[in-house]
Amino acid sequence: MPVIGAYMNRIRLHIKLSDKEFERRLAEYIKLNGLNIFILTDVKPDATLTDHLQNPNELVLENIEKKMSFGKYQSADRIISSIIENLDVSFNMNSKSNCKTVFATSAHGGAGKTFISQALSIYLARSGRKVMYVNLDGLCVNDSVFKCNEEKDISLVTYYAKKGVENINKYIEGYKNYDTAKNVYFLKSIYPSFDPSLDTESAEIFIRSLNTNELYDYIVLDCSLLPFSQYFQMMKNSYKTLFIKCRGSEREDEAVTFMQNGGIDILCLCNMIRYTEGIYIPKAEEEIIYNPTSFYDAIEQIVYELEKNHGNCL
Repeated sequence: MPVIGAYMNRIRLHIKLSDKEFERRLAEYIKLNGLNIFILTDVKPDATLTDHLQNPNELVLENIEKKMSFGKYQSADRIISSIIENLDVSFNMNSKSNCKTVFATSAHGGAGKTFISQALSIYLARSGRKVMYVNLDGLCVNDSVFKCNEEKDISLVTYYAKKGVENINKYIEGYKNYDTAKNVYFLKSIYPSFDPSLDTESAEIFIRSLNTNELYDYIVLDCSLLPFSQYFQMMKNSYKTLFIKCRGSEREDEAVTFMQNGGIDILCLCNMIRYTEGIYIPKAEEEIIYNPTSFYDAIEQIVYELEKNHGNCL
């Protein structure tokens, strides 16, 4: 199938459905949320979306190479994903996009890394950004506040990265989940103690793909601090690394120094302990929605630091 250059030459999509109200609403949603992937036109389209002649519950996507069908009565985001999955979309790999990849980590278990990174994702989404939260810490998969029906597992995304696929953004779209209540997309394992087992090559593919992904304003990576070169490279190539301190230990200070000496751009957060450096995160409630105002003030300060794009906080 010919490759469609989704960002150099956007997908020219023609929507032609018998239900004109459904067609209108879908077209409007794609215009607002298609994130510059699509041009809706009936002039020389790359692909056409029509009714399934035998099954009124399905849509048919057709281009010059083949015809494929998928469910009609699903979320508009899922329809967009199905279109991307069924077309050989070539995501731009020439340079970094405007997407900011944020790598959240810590030197101790229980530092609040997952809680803070999830709260940050929700705050960003409520502020109008399109956000994806990615959990690469297998020990925290059951701590996710993001839920949806029939969750898909991240292992298939990491599988394609480990196969050496040059760009896995297409597969991310295929296996992402969406929490409608919190308006956050997310990738996670549905199995406890998931280990992504990324080697150096697959980790480079993973972070490079995220850095060139134009679908999201922010991608928040939740990952433990592991002494492996692949995770070091992912942090080094992220827009910013959030390092959460929780004890004020010598181990934390050593980890910060090690990462800074390696050229990693760090923003330090101090969860429940006060330092003269870094952003203080006050104690939070178990449920994110019940957090005190001071907690959200700290999250807002994190966003401010991310948006102004300056150097290390230390």
